[in-house]
Amino acid sequence: MVIIEIIVLTFTWIFHPDQRLSRENSNSSSSNSMKNVQLNRSTKAGFSLVEMLVVIAIIGIIAAIAIPNIGAINDSAKAATAQRNAQSVASVLNSAIAAGVDTSTWTAAELINIAEGAADGGTNLTPTDGPFNGRVFTVGDIDDTQEAAALAKLTWDGTNKIVGYDSNGQ
Repeated sequence: MVIIEIIVLTFTWIFHPDQRLSRENSNSSSSNSMKNVQLNRSTKAGFSLVEMLVVIAIIGIIAAIAIPNIGAINDSAKAATAQRNAQSVASVLNSAIAAGVDTSTWTAAELINIAEGAADGGTNLTPTDGPFNGRVFTVGDIDDTQEAAALAKLTWDGTNKIVGYDSNGQ
């Protein structure tokens, strides 16, 4: 019971500056009971230095816990973006191959630029004959800083004309 009383007194003192708690000076045998607690009304407005230091310490502890997690979140977001870009490139290029696009000049190092097409200054993947004649196959522009990570997940098999996708990134 004494511990609860101390906690209540401490929190009231810290978070309610207008309601400071103090004990009566009495010689009774029940000096540890809540009967001996009185409210002193204070006209003092604002926060004390101790209150401000407690709040700053709590904010510092929360920041120390949160900041390392932010870096891990950024890394996992970049990995997920690279994986999504690689999947999109593989899907578009394999669809273009199935539609009859000429792959004789493709190299593994150029897969991203080929899939981006005119969005990144290249030429669009457009079949010249068949039911998809004139259709454009593209993934749009992929950020230059993310191209290398996406390319690391792609493989090109020129013999079988297949763009492979490695979800683990090799």
